[in-house]
Amino acid sequence: MERESDRLAYSNASSISISRDILPIKMSNILSSVAYTQEGHLIKAANAHKGQSYICPNCNLELILRRGKIKRPHFAHKTLSANCTPETALHYIFKTLLYEKIQHHLENKLPLDIKWNCEYCPNPHTDNLLKKAVHVELEHNLGVCKPDIALLDKDNKVIAVIEVVVSHFIEQSTLNYYEQNKIVLIQYILTMDEDIGRLNNPLIEPDKVALCLNPKCNECGRYKSKKHLLIINAFCWKCSAPMKVAAIDGDDGYISNSGFSESDRKLANEKGALVISQYSQTVGRIYFANTCKKCRAFIGDYYLSDYIVASHDEGDFYKKEIFDIGYYCVCSL
Repeated sequence: MERESDRLAYSNASSISISRDILPIKMSNILSSVAYTQEGHLIKAANAHKGQSYICPNCNLELILRRGKIKRPHFAHKTLSANCTPETALHYIFKTLLYEKIQHHLENKLPLDIKWNCEYCPNPHTDNLLKKAVHVELEHNLGVCKPDIALLDKDNKVIAVIEVVVSHFIEQSTLNYYEQNKIVLIQYILTMDEDIGRLNNPLIEPDKVALCLNPKCNECGRYKSKKHLLIINAFCWKCSAPMKVAAIDGDDGYISNSGFSESDRKLANEKGALVISQYSQTVGRIYFANTCKKCRAFIGDYYLSDYIVASHDEGDFYKKEIFDIGYYCVCSL
């Protein structure tokens, strides 16, 4: 089964519960490690030289380079600034560099791949962040909030926002607004200035994305889970003849014989298995089951799991082929 063509389905965010879990941050891990040169170029403290003038990217005040034996090279304000800390400087420079990266891709009509570990299914997702976006803005005013970065579509509608979290929670009212307006929330959670290096990769990998690419179940509204067809090289338990055993393996665990759809059964039989209707005296009903082509003995649900477990071994015995066969929901099993 093919996925929906529009992989980054921003509209799916409507029923997402956004987590406010934020990692504890040790402020001692955050130093001002990036500054502007007098010529307006960004420079890392590790590459800077003493005796030269540097400017804070956040407050535009003069910085001095510090190199010590305990702390790694970093910049410090020549005159103390109560409103500009290493945390605020990290927040500013990270969102600015990320904004510039996105702007560059938009101007040159380049895709920008994003990868994240899904909070709603066990699979990581990868997609083009800019599939629907045509414009990007810093601190776009949404009335109730000003997200660090906003992505807008051709109708000038905000479809996704990026929040850079350093030392504060996102306000609950803001979370509610994103959810109610079907705006996908993407979060970077920074714990040290070295996190700036994460933007060097062509692929961006935020810490949280309030979106799953799996389709939703029409009955219960939950995201469906991936399922795979396993074709296992095995032997008949009764006559020992070689046979192909078909099984459905899902993200939520093994699915019984009752989980075979008509298309699943057709594919299984095309791949060498024989999945046909059998009556089980044990459970007192008819269901599709793997059947030996030689003696017609069949494998019930209870013993089918043994074949799946055996197929997980790395040896030549019980080798398997794996086929992606779409999605399922536990409510329909």
